[in-house]
Amino acid sequence: MFATWPSMYDPVKSLLNAPDETEAEKLTERWMKAKLKELNYVGLTAALISGVVIGSFSTYSAPSDPWTTHALWLSALLLALTSISIATQQSIGLNRLSSNENGLYKIRRLLGEDNPRYHPYDRGLYVSDNEQSKEPRVRIRKSQLWIWQTPVMLLNFALLLYIIGLMTAVFSRAVAARGDWSDGNIKAGP
Repeated sequence: MFATWPSMYDPVKSLLNAPDETEAEKLTERWMKAKLKELNYVGLTAALISGVVIGSFSTYSAPSDPWTTHALWLSALLLALTSISIATQQSIGLNRLSSNENGLYKIRRLLGEDNPRYHPYDRGLYVSDNEQSKEPRVRIRKSQLWIWQTPVMLLNFALLLYIIGLMTAVFSRAVAARGDWSDGNIKAGP
């Protein structure tokens, strides 16, 4: 569910610290195309999840579901719609930014900032978290990582809330049946 963070961090780090301008342009264009595809998938999937949540409210048993189910499903719907909105806004913004003169350079400047700890003369070596590593000349803005991952994470949480709400509805019906659970004859329906 949260494996998207390393998959977001590594390509951005590579494009920000490419050895030359042509490589940076190529990596930035590849990242931009991949991000636009991702945002498109997020918008489509969030719309499908929204439809499933709305459909769940229209079932015959929805009025008898506990309030927690309704709260979880409404929260899932809200997160899915917010995910669609943010994914659309980011797609439009990325398309507009890349169509400008020096658009790919502007995307790189948006994603990263000059690293004040980078010193080209001493090769940028420093000690961090008890291990020696090389300091990149451009570091990723953490806020940009959060912003560009927001639609995906909202979609993940929307799906999680919907599933928890569905489990709440099924479990509450099983408890309401008050039957003997040991015989394996438990029904979730009426």
